[in-house]
Amino acid sequence: MAFIGKLYSRLLAGLGPHFTQQYFNANRLAVEKELRWINQWGVEDNLFDLMALYPSLQRVFFIHIPKCGGTSIRQALVDEYGCAPVPLPGTGAIKQSIHYLTNSAPRESLQGQFMRQYASQGKSQELRQQYIRLFTSYCITLPPKHLFILGHKLGRDLKPFYRDSKDLFFTTVRAPTEILRSMVAYRVSHTLRNQNRPDSVELLEATQLDHREFCDLVTSQPRELTERILSVKPPSLVAFLALGKHTDHESVWQGIKEQTIFIAHMSEQSQMLGRLFGKQPNTPPKNTSDNQQTLAAQFSATLENSWVEPFVDSDSSLLYQRLESTGIIGFWRKGGTIHQYRELLENS
Repeated sequence: MAFIGKLYSRLLAGLGPHFTQQYFNANRLAVEKELRWINQWGVEDNLFDLMALYPSLQRVFFIHIPKCGGTSIRQALVDEYGCAPVPLPGTGAIKQSIHYLTNSAPRESLQGQFMRQYASQGKSQELRQQYIRLFTSYCITLPPKHLFILGHKLGRDLKPFYRDSKDLFFTTVRAPTEILRSMVAYRVSHTLRNQNRPDSVELLEATQLDHREFCDLVTSQPRELTERILSVKPPSLVAFLALGKHTDHESVWQGIKEQTIFIAHMSEQSQMLGRLFGKQPNTPPKNTSDNQQTLAAQFSATLENSWVEPFVDSDSSLLYQRLESTGIIGFWRKGGTIHQYRELLENS
C-alpha cells in the first residue's frame, strides 16, 4: 500500500478547504501509485484476487439472502463501517460497487469531492477498470477496515475465502413464507415498471409470458402468476446458508454452529450490526419493495400465504423453526452480545 501517501492525504484532509488542491494532488499521486501496484497482479480477470492483496483487512462475509433486508446492510457496510466492496462477477454487482464507492463519503467533504471527481474521470474506462480505479481511490481517501463480497453468493462459495477467527460471517433472515411473498411482490413490481430491465426480461422468458400477458395476469389471475414466478428458482434459506454440499436442515445447522455465523431476523439487523461493528447504522433499513406503483401495490395486497407455502422447501422451514426455538430470532433485539451469541450456539 502507498502508506506514506495515505498518511499525507489524511493530514491534508484534516487541515480544511484551504488545502483542497494540495489534497487532490497528493491523493491523485498516491492513487496512481497504488493502482499500478494492483494492476501488476492482474486482478481484472478475478476481482476476488483483491482480497489476497490486502491480507491485513478483515474479510466480512455477508450472506445476502434475497428479500431479507440486505440492500441497506450492503450500503451501510461501505458508508458507515469502512468496508470496501469486492463485487461478484457480473455487471450488476460491479455497477452497484461503483455506486457505493462513489457515494461513500459526504458530498461536501474533501474525500467526497475527490471520489466524485475521480469517478467522473474514469467513466470512459471498461467497467472492471473503473471499479478498480474507484476501489483504489477509496483505499487511499477512506482507508478501509474490512473487505466484503457484494452480491447474492451462497455460503459454500464464500467459505473458501474465510480465514478462521480473523474474519466475520453474518446474515439476516425472515420466515420462508415471508421471503417468497416479498420476492413475488418485488418481481411483479419491477417487471411492471420496466419490462426491459435484465431481470424482468429473464423473468418473462422463464415464465413464457410477454409483457402484456404478464400485466393481464397481475389483475385477472394473481395466484397463477404467483405460481409461475415461484416455479423459477425460489430462494431457499438452506441453500444460501449451507457451507457444504448438504442442504438438509441438520447439516446446515451444524455448519452455522461450527463456522459461527451471526444471524439476525431482518427486523433486528440494526442491533446486530451495532454489536458486530461497534455502532448501529445511522440510516434505517430500506425496503426495495416500498416504492411500488398502484397496480403492484394492489397485487401485493392480494397475495396469500397459501399461494406460496407449497413452494417453501421443508428443510428451510425446519431450519427457521430451529432459529426460533434456540432463541436466535429475537436475540439481538433483547440486547444480546457477541459473547452471549457464541455461548448460545455452543449450548444449543
